[in-house]
Amino acid sequence: MALLWEILQFILRLGFGMSLMMTFTSSRLVTSGFFRVHLWVLMGLNVFASLVIWTAGAEHVPQQRTNLLIVVITNAVLNYVAACVWLYEKNSMGKFLLLLITILTLGSAYQSTLFPSNATLQHSIIVIFDISSAGALLGTVMMSMLLGHWYLNTPGMKLQPLHQLLWLCLAALCLRSAVSAAGTLAYLNTSDVETAWWIFLSLRWITGLAATTVMVILAKLTLRVPNTQSATGILYAATVVVLIGELTAQLLTEDILYPL
Repeated sequence: MALLWEILQFILRLGFGMSLMMTFTSSRLVTSGFFRVHLWVLMGLNVFASLVIWTAGAEHVPQQRTNLLIVVITNAVLNYVAACVWLYEKNSMGKFLLLLITILTLGSAYQSTLFPSNATLQHSIIVIFDISSAGALLGTVMMSMLLGHWYLNTPGMKLQPLHQLLWLCLAALCLRSAVSAAGTLAYLNTSDVETAWWIFLSLRWITGLAATTVMVILAKLTLRVPNTQSATGILYAATVVVLIGELTAQLLTEDILYPL
């Protein structure tokens, strides 16, 4: 059950980042099908999340279980409605619904957090920074890869939206690195660590941050050719390493206040 709840928290962060990046993506330069298809993906994530909450919520968040379940189910319904809106190319309404979905997903990710009994305002601020920075990084890399793949279906689109998402990737990497570095230093000042911890921390930084940065830069350089197919291949690899890095970070921060 504990592992299932960790998976729930991870997919809520991923869903937050994906909806946030779709909100930033130009609906004038990217076809509506891109938004519609990936809203269906987000709907599936929320359906899975609701099943996890129904199964394990009574054990992990007994007091918030009902509210969390309502928020996630509402989000799944909104994703379906938003996909229908994009089907009819109502871009303004679609963007508004994406913003609402982003806020609800952030709220559900926060509600799913397992706070200690003596939680303070500091705990809440740290968790918000952790969720938002992790979600932003996961979302930018994932949506950059998916948008690159969309160019293979509609090669006539301009490259400006993909360039913009790659810049947002670099900004998210800087934010996530700052949050992780601050959390690591704070944790080292308060705890003694073992060799195994350093090994996993190295894996987290080398794959999730350093390797991802290199691949995003390589993808940007490849787009100068321009070659969207090769850039998308590089972004596939970036998606794999950022998933490894963030999953490792979540493993390291289990029962720990500080984001790593």
